[in-house]
Amino acid sequence: MDLFSNSMAPISSSNAPKVGTNRLVQLLGPWSTHDGPLYQQLAAEITTLIASGSLRAGEQLPPERTLASALSVSRGTIVRAFDQLASDGAVERLRGSGTIVAGRPVTTGTRSDDFIGERLWATEGAAVDLLKAIPIMLPEVADLVSSIDLTPHAADLDGAEPLGWWRLRESIAALHTRQGLPTSPHQVLVTSGAQQAISLVAGAMAHPGEVVLGEEDTWPGLIDAVQHIGARFEPVQLDRDGLVVDDLEAKIDRFRPSLMAFNPQHQNPTGSRLPPERVAAVAALARRYRIPTLEDRVAADLGFDRRHLPAIDEHDTGGYGLIAGSICKVAWPGLRLGWLRADAQVINRLRSHKAVADMFTPAISQALGLAVVERYDELTGRRLDQLRPAADLVLATLREQLDDWSYAPLRGGLSVWASLPEHTSATAFVQHANRHGVLIASGRQFGAIDADCPNIRIPFTAPYPQLAEGLQRLSHAWRTFDRQPVAATVV
Repeated sequence: MDLFSNSMAPISSSNAPKVGTNRLVQLLGPWSTHDGPLYQQLAAEITTLIASGSLRAGEQLPPERTLASALSVSRGTIVRAFDQLASDGAVERLRGSGTIVAGRPVTTGTRSDDFIGERLWATEGAAVDLLKAIPIMLPEVADLVSSIDLTPHAADLDGAEPLGWWRLRESIAALHTRQGLPTSPHQVLVTSGAQQAISLVAGAMAHPGEVVLGEEDTWPGLIDAVQHIGARFEPVQLDRDGLVVDDLEAKIDRFRPSLMAFNPQHQNPTGSRLPPERVAAVAALARRYRIPTLEDRVAADLGFDRRHLPAIDEHDTGGYGLIAGSICKVAWPGLRLGWLRADAQVINRLRSHKAVADMFTPAISQALGLAVVERYDELTGRRLDQLRPAADLVLATLREQLDDWSYAPLRGGLSVWASLPEHTSATAFVQHANRHGVLIASGRQFGAIDADCPNIRIPFTAPYPQLAEGLQRLSHAWRTFDRQPVAATVV
């Protein structure tokens, strides 16, 4: 049966919604790593996107020349792919109006599936995956998983408290207190990873149409959480040290945000560390303007010099400081165990939000999380011992094989933030690298503005042999790349 046989209603292009170039590139993922001519691979992947509903009837695909540049292919490849799709009945080619997905448009309300971070979850078995900054399980954690004894937790296993096990909350509170931020268990909400903590705060403290301030390059899970609830994410400038406080204050005056959310220590993706005086200044702004301020500290303790980097809430925020924490980057992301640290009244308010989200964090994750938190300092040291050689390998590759790239100072965290030479399209290079068997993320995946940029994030979290192979493929891809200029905004 022809997949498109019942979808050939006439199309009017006058008001056809447009699919942005970067949006389509994101949806395509690693489309060009299979056998066969590129135009056939592209047509096949677009067909899959249409069949899955990712591309919808009535949507207008990007112009051929613009898409060719973003995918690092010739315009002829795009023309042949679109012609193939038209021959199959998947699209209609309308003279003077472009290429439109065939079928009768279906109204589904506000589109909610345009996620900035979607590209990070693309997979391709034949390629080395350097998209995600997700560290592998530590051997010590594997031992904990295999030897966990649930007997001491019998009284907790059948509990259904949204806030989390009391003993785990006590342990997390003790960790914060030991690090310099006195904390009561009443100030802790256990979550299914730090991402859930971020989403709960965004959903509770920002409403449709309101503004949330965050760094101009940041974890896409924050941007997506904000935009998914209908709020507006507004970026604050960064420099080599992190958040620019003067710009933050100007944005506060201009937008009067309902929430601010930052990732100041070993910032993802730039790796910057916010200096102590700026941390204090952010706390003062939160207090003065009475704005809830969420700090993502999932990588704050992963400094190669093993220094404690103070939290915003270690200063006087007037009770407006919140912290999203996690053991996932230190121990193992598979645990999905995080927490929110905030004023006890805020935690109590968010209890119902957690219950609606998933009722409570799984008991097994909490049992393992308790074991990990009790050994947090030891396991942090082990993680740093593992990350340091991998980070050195990335830096050596940049110095020796990618010496025309620049990169930010690396003092910890999980990735290096590199910049291609001026006027080079990172979007196009990422596509070219995919065809050389390495998946890598451009800076486009870390910003709310739909524009190309020269930045590449290189995580050093993959197993060492896989990382070494990926870096060699990346270097080869660069040597064979036909550089293309950055477009100010790709639509």
